[in-house]
Amino acid sequence: MDYKLTSLSAVLERADSRLRSPDGGVRLWPTGFPLLDEAIGGGFRSGTLNLIAGPQGQGKTMFAMQAARAAVKAGRSAVFFSYELEADALTQRLVAMEGGEIDPYEAPSLSEVRAIFEGTSGGTGGLLERMASTRSGIGTQALVNVSEYADRLVVHRSTATHTDITEINDTIKKVMGSTGESPLIVVDYLQKVATPLSDLGEEERITRITEQLKDVAIEFDAPVFAVAAMDHEGLEPGARMRTRHMRGSTALSYEPDVVLILGTKSDIVARHHLMYGGANAENFKDWSVVTVEKNRSGSGGAEIEFKKRFDQGRFEADGNVVTEKLVDERVYVE
Repeated sequence: MDYKLTSLSAVLERADSRLRSPDGGVRLWPTGFPLLDEAIGGGFRSGTLNLIAGPQGQGKTMFAMQAARAAVKAGRSAVFFSYELEADALTQRLVAMEGGEIDPYEAPSLSEVRAIFEGTSGGTGGLLERMASTRSGIGTQALVNVSEYADRLVVHRSTATHTDITEINDTIKKVMGSTGESPLIVVDYLQKVATPLSDLGEEERITRITEQLKDVAIEFDAPVFAVAAMDHEGLEPGARMRTRHMRGSTALSYEPDVVLILGTKSDIVARHHLMYGGANAENFKDWSVVTVEKNRSGSGGAEIEFKKRFDQGRFEADGNVVTEKLVDERVYVE
């Protein structure tokens, strides 16, 4: 039997069976941001490649970590291929994130959580005892919350010289073997996936990586959520990043099912809002805008703003639809 061939009758039977089961419906992974889920059709779909891109320092890794957290809190599993940060740093972000969700005003900051983990904050005992010294004991509850799903979130310390698609595939198989299900697959970031023994140029190399990641999503019937770097043109001050600014290849425009662009609101809002917005103009710096540049499961173009809480390693999950005029270049005059 050729398992690559699927008759339409099999599709109809599978859909009917799925809808009649207790877990019926399309297999979706929540992003952790309700308005974004609504904009892209309910969340990340199994078998899809999803990208998030934006200028440096915009919180792309943090956004991806929140999506992984949403998956495991919903009872799913996730594997995070981290080419940038150690598992310790990502865990500290999760603890700070959980604390911020409990109480955004009293929660320990990310720097406080890091100091506790590294033993430089004073105090004695293990993590639980030291976390108890945080305001209102929020750190303790945050640690407990992370512990509840810690076994379902796996971090792979990836390197640009060794972690290629083969290793990504092998790791996913191990995770599936231990959890019994397909995980959300996070890659941070796409351009760093290794291509050993390859003499391809930059564009061809990124084309291959993008196509391979799409194949990974299809093979494991799971969503891939990858962070994408941008080129020099997209780093120009006063310019709004678009899909074409992602570094490397036109495949980054054609292969993904969903493309999200992250940017600081103050960098992309029209000039008249900055000039006449009063105190609001300064507040724009505290908000990031996620633009749905591409969405194969529905319409694109949605613009949603989320408040930055970088001191707690997170974005506030409850966002707003952007009402101000956004522009590609700050030279815009109404």
